[in-house]
Amino acid sequence: MNALDLFLKPVVTEKATASEKNSKYLFFVRKDATKIAIKSAFKQIYGVDAVKVNVMRTAGKTKMGRTRAPIMKKREFKKVIITTKSKKVIDPSKPKIKA
Repeated sequence: MNALDLFLKPVVTEKATASEKNSKYLFFVRKDATKIAIKSAFKQIYGVDAVKVNVMRTAGKTKMGRTRAPIMKKREFKKVIITTKSKKVIDPSKPKIKA
């Protein structure tokens, strides 16, 4: 598996953007990704060592609809917070290596 295949996209919210100042970066990752694989892929892609990797999984939830589809299912996803030691700010949307 390619290192770029693990990371689906960076999380772009106000809270995620504010945490980048503290060297914490948030990404959506594949469901089968492990902490060790995420840590090594982050090193390959961005050239920065990850000190800490926190993983969150959310279950798909059912949601009541307003129109004909009374019940909708929201997707499951896996989110990761990567803490780095370096104080230089990296841009999560621009990896150093290309696919």
